[in-house]
Amino acid sequence: MEPSPIRSGRYFMRGESGQPIEALQSMLSLYGYGTEITGDFDERTEQDIIAFQRHFRPEKVDGIADMSTIETLHRLLSALS
Repeated sequence: MEPSPIRSGRYFMRGESGQPIEALQSMLSLYGYGTEITGDFDERTEQDIIAFQRHFRPEKVDGIADMSTIETLHRLLSALS
C-alpha cells in the first residue's frame, strides 16, 4: 500500500500527552507494535513511530507522528477489519 502523502498539518512528537497520544498508541498496539498505552509520547512511542515509518513511509523517518504517518496507520488498520 502506498503511504499517505507528506503534507503540513497537525503532528505529535515526544513530550506531548493526552487523549490523541493514547489513540495513536492504541493504533500502534492494534497493528502489532508493543506500544504501551500511557497517553504520553515517550521514547518507546517515538521508537515505534520510527519503526513504522521505516517500514511503511521510508521517505521521511523522523519519529514524529505527522498526518501521513497517522493516516497510513489508520488505512492499514482498516484493511485488517
